[in-house]
Amino acid sequence: MRKTGKRELLLAALILLAAALLWLLKAKPSSAPAAVLEISVDGDLTETLDLNQDQEITIPGFHGGSNRLIIQDGQAWVQEASCPDHLCIRQGKISREGEMIVCLPNRMIAEVKGHPAS
Repeated sequence: MRKTGKRELLLAALILLAAALLWLLKAKPSSAPAAVLEISVDGDLTETLDLNQDQEITIPGFHGGSNRLIIQDGQAWVQEASCPDHLCIRQGKISREGEMIVCLPNRMIAEVKGHPAS
């Protein structure tokens, strides 16, 4: 009887470990380079930008705010922002699918996507 209890405990532990590993793999952003950066303001998609094309863009935000976005060498970041806390600037550079920069006061989200939206 005691061996059956140990087997069940071992099986339960393996199932939990497998579930945790699957969750971590799914939650982790992809390591593949992405092709586009989707910009939305107040929930509306406003721009789809090519991450392989260096550019600078000013994104008009909510109630007159703005974010200055830079795309260079396949990475994107906010260089300037009109928001008071500048957390969007401190979020740093993004380049992998699933990564994003969020500016709550300006209601701007920049999200890396794996391929151009159809």
